[in-house]
Amino acid sequence: MIMIMSSLNFFNDLLARCGAATAKQVALQAGEALFHQGDAPIGLILVESGELELVRWTQRGGGVRIHTAKQGQTFAEASLFAETCHCDAVARVASGVCILPKVEVLAAFASEPDLSNRFSAYLAQSLMATRRMLELRAMRPLGEGMLARLAEVVKADGALPKEVTLLSLADDLGVTGPALYRALTQLEKDGRVIRPARGRVQLVR
Repeated sequence: MIMIMSSLNFFNDLLARCGAATAKQVALQAGEALFHQGDAPIGLILVESGELELVRWTQRGGGVRIHTAKQGQTFAEASLFAETCHCDAVARVASGVCILPKVEVLAAFASEPDLSNRFSAYLAQSLMATRRMLELRAMRPLGEGMLARLAEVVKADGALPKEVTLLSLADDLGVTGPALYRALTQLEKDGRVIRPARGRVQLVR
């Protein structure tokens, strides 16, 4: 499993450098947008509660979900170096975010190279994780991608950690819940996994 340095730890260090007074807390209702594609970037954003989806709109008006940011994660980091946002950020559920203004963040990076270097390392690791997700989503049949993802997230005994839900695995693989459950049913028939309880799965080693 690709390990990524803590978004929260880095954000807190950056918050200390910028000053708590510069931060802005925003509460969002389910379906409410924090920003829209084409807006001016607002800064570095941390999800304090809930989840936000990043949705990019095509020229034909179709929406493509490109990422889901969860509690304790930052998102839309690349917009710090762009003139406009390249997607919408929409609350999937009631959510809260903390925003550090773009000008403050860039000033902190300019004055403290260590912060800038840590941010670069974080983005590089995030890119590696994103590429891994694309690889998993390209695996066919779906069950093979499911097995590969399970191998990365299960505990030593093969059991899925309580904090990892089957629906979160569906998000990782870019499939619907029903499609995931069908793949799990086939994996169970093949003896590759067992289902000890509702919503739980265990990888057979």
